[in-house]
Amino acid sequence: MLVRVLNRLTASPLIATLAAAALFMPASAYAGEFTDLMDAADNFDDRDPATHDPFDFNLEPTFRFDYGTARISREAACVPTGGSSSTVDENPRLVRDSGRCSEATVVNNKEMLYRQTRSTLDITLRAGLYKDLEFRATLPYVFESSRALKYADDDPSGRRIVDAANSSVDPSDDRIRRHAETVFQPGESASEFAAGLDDFQLYRFFDLSNQYSTARSRSGLADPTIGLHWAPWNDHRDPTKATLALGMDYTMPVAEVERFDNSAVGRGLHVLSWSVNSSKKFDWIEPYFGLKYNLPLASTNSLYGRTDPNAESQGQVLLNPPMSGMFTVGTEFIPYEDAETGARYGIDLRFSFGYTSEGRDYTALFDHMTSDGNECNNRTIDSVRPEFDGDGNLLNPDDVACAWVVRQPSNARPLPVYDVREAIESGDSSEFAFRDIATVGSYGTFAGQLGLNLQPSRYFQFKAVGGITHHQSHLITNARTGRNSAQSGDNTVALTGPDARYERNPAYNPSYDNSGARFRIENYNIWHFAVTAALQF
Repeated sequence: MLVRVLNRLTASPLIATLAAAALFMPASAYAGEFTDLMDAADNFDDRDPATHDPFDFNLEPTFRFDYGTARISREAACVPTGGSSSTVDENPRLVRDSGRCSEATVVNNKEMLYRQTRSTLDITLRAGLYKDLEFRATLPYVFESSRALKYADDDPSGRRIVDAANSSVDPSDDRIRRHAETVFQPGESASEFAAGLDDFQLYRFFDLSNQYSTARSRSGLADPTIGLHWAPWNDHRDPTKATLALGMDYTMPVAEVERFDNSAVGRGLHVLSWSVNSSKKFDWIEPYFGLKYNLPLASTNSLYGRTDPNAESQGQVLLNPPMSGMFTVGTEFIPYEDAETGARYGIDLRFSFGYTSEGRDYTALFDHMTSDGNECNNRTIDSVRPEFDGDGNLLNPDDVACAWVVRQPSNARPLPVYDVREAIESGDSSEFAFRDIATVGSYGTFAGQLGLNLQPSRYFQFKAVGGITHHQSHLITNARTGRNSAQSGDNTVALTGPDARYERNPAYNPSYDNSGARFRIENYNIWHFAVTAALQF
């Protein structure tokens, strides 16, 4: 019944061949669930009471539950056991393990386990306008959506159980103190402190424990979608052709945008989606395939777009959310169908493969990084400078561990601060807080699902779907340093000094965007469950 194209792509060669071959096999049957559309004004010209159908309308409430798990790792320098590299020897995050690297390189250390849940009720209205032209509208309400993190303590061998003694996300005060005392010195100048930030490695980004913690639980109306779908070919009307359904949907950014200071779930995106789906039934099997492309465009009140309102700033490389494309292939098996009563029972097996481009987006770290409960937010530069007693012992490890927040220009309010040294010397008292989305890498997705379609009469249908989507490993902090501008006469990107305001990326933070410090999400799987009770008129 629903034109449902998953956001993924894949293709079993056997199923793809079957689907392509089926397009040319004559058959006489109703369109399958994947390409079925509401129609109206059937046999409009002759108005035969037996076949005239002036009106088709469906009301389809769907409850969805998504449960996802992943591991979040972080890059670290690695040298063979007993090896040495002058540039990394003082790095407390250095890995010395010949089993992990045979030469100096970068490896991924697991840091956190991630869990997400989301419960949603979609109310979908579908109406036939004329023959195989359908209008549809979906209003989603999210009952609960949460992101939870904890130390990665799932190693059955016990070789790397992450806790405060080895974490680079929430290290212990003692580790922070020992490392800071080797990097910073009492009475150092603004230039020396700014330079030391590049060498300091044990920042505390937010608090963790060995139990999952959620910074915020979200709920509320999500962005609604409207669309038009049309089938120029329908194998029920013309058995010599396969059903071909073309669709365009528009998601409207009318819900409150998800931010650090609310529990909303809106994204603030205009999303245009185009789809092409086709199916052909023969006997009790109906193979199908589909293509879909999603183009998100940021609205003016979203977190996407420029992070520095100054028009002279040209350093931000990526502004837009990721685009995505999907290919879906599958088969519906129909063991029983009665055209006279409208009864129909089907089993739907579907596979998908998709690609999501690089872009700016929400990540698994968003709620924890942006939370007001994060002690590193709302800081000044002076508040994160080290303080020592007369014996050279660090007195404020908690403050120094938050210095990462002042290293990203766009974290400053009301305007970005590009040079920490200059800010200290000028007495700048701007507050810094991370309230941003992140630059994420591109990745592929693979999905499979099994659906059960039960329609005892032409007026009611029940559907149940279960499936899993796998997201390939990808970076979730990956901002570029910036880009050269005509303001300077060289071919380099100025990260400090007067030209930094033109060339440095205001969303770039070397604490987690530099190679060797970036975060990556891995083993990311989302289980999907949905039930629909469709009333058909």
